Amino acid sequence: MRTTLSLVHRNLSIYFRDRAGVFLSLLSALILLLLYTLFLGSLQIDNIQDSLPGASKGDIRAFVDSWVLAGIVMITTFTTGFGAMGVFVDDRVFERFKDFQVAPIRRHQLILGYQGAAFVVASIMSLAILILGGVLLVIMHSSQIISWVGVLQAVGYVLLLSLAFSALSSFILTFVGSSAAYTAVSTIVGTLLGFLAGAYLPVGLLSGPVRNAINCLPFSPAAMLLREPLVGPSRDVLAGGVSQASTALDSYYGFTLSVGSATLTAPIAIIALGCIAVIFTVLGSLRIGRVLR
Repeated sequence: MRTTLSLVHRNLSIYFRDRAGVFLSLLSALILLLLYTLFLGSLQIDNIQDSLPGASKGDIRAFVDSWVLAGIVMITTFTTGFGAMGVFVDDRVFERFKDFQVAPIRRHQLILGYQGAAFVVASIMSLAILILGGVLLVIMHSSQIISWVGVLQAVGYVLLLSLAFSALSSFILTFVGSSAAYTAVSTIVGTLLGFLAGAYLPVGLLSGPVRNAINCLPFSPAAMLLREPLVGPSRDVLAGGVSQASTALDSYYGFTLSVGSATLTAPIAIIALGCIAVIFTVLGSLRIGRVLR
């Protein structure tokens, strides 16, 4: 355990040494949140206004902004942890693994060192976006639209997502052997992730086969977990106690997901993400053994 913690501390020190990179990774999520909230969100507002003509524009705006925040937080749990795993790529490119080979370090300790650092970075950055985004929503809408219970629940989900996606990132990057490849993979992941999670466009806009395929990936269920605690209160206000309206919003905006006739519930999503954390940690440990050869 002491060796693993030392590796985590070492990787965190290297990551946070690049202050500009840390700042830009946080700033990019904030810019995306502001752009969608201030400009692109108007498309969702107009769509809801047509479907619910009796709803006030303020309630619709609060719902859309909260929905966007949940998606951005979910994306941040993956992208920032993926960015922190850049230390692994640098160590491989500059052949620092040769030092690890002559040190009394086991391969599972090594992968846990990188993964643990990615988990810490993803958790810190995602919680920062959650707090800053929540404050922004309160300022914009002059009301507390997220309950404290919802915030605490969201914090728990953020930690779970950070753990699962750090494990997934550590496994993916064992196949990346150059800085150019890492940059390309990061760009692809950053571009596609919002669509795969249903964070930029509601899943209700997608056709059945595409929706089923996306819901089979871990990103859409991960976003679903964050939507209920962060967006649930504003959705209930928008629905006005009408069950049909609430059901329609849940289905269209990804509060409930399904694959074919099977419904993906929150407990199923939690168990699946926990399994991802365990399985990809083991696979990453096996893969890093090959990298060290």
